[in-house]
Amino acid sequence: MSMNTVLIKNEDVVFRKIGDEYILVPIVRSAADIESMFNLNETGAALWERIDGIKKISDIIEEIKAEYESEDSQIEGDVMAFVHEMVEAKLIEVL
Repeated sequence: MSMNTVLIKNEDVVFRKIGDEYILVPIVRSAADIESMFNLNETGAALWERIDGIKKISDIIEEIKAEYESEDSQIEGDVMAFVHEMVEAKLIEVL
C-alpha cells in the first residue's frame, strides 16, 4: 500500500458516536462478527470520516497534520497503522 492508495469504507459497517465514544459496528451476519466491533479514539474517528473513496492516503495525512500537532513521522506511522488494521479487519477496502 502506498501514499497514493485510495480507500473506501465497507458498506456493511456502521459508524456511530455514542457519548464520547466512536464505534465501528459491522452489520452482523453471524454471532462471530460481533467481535469485529472497534472503538475509535478521536483521531481514529477523524481518519474514518476522511475515507471517502476519492482521497489518497497522502491527502488524509495532510489533513490530519493540519488538524493535530504532532511529529509528521508520528502522524504518518499512526495513519498507516490504522489503515492496515482496518484493511485486515475488512472495514475498509483499497481501490
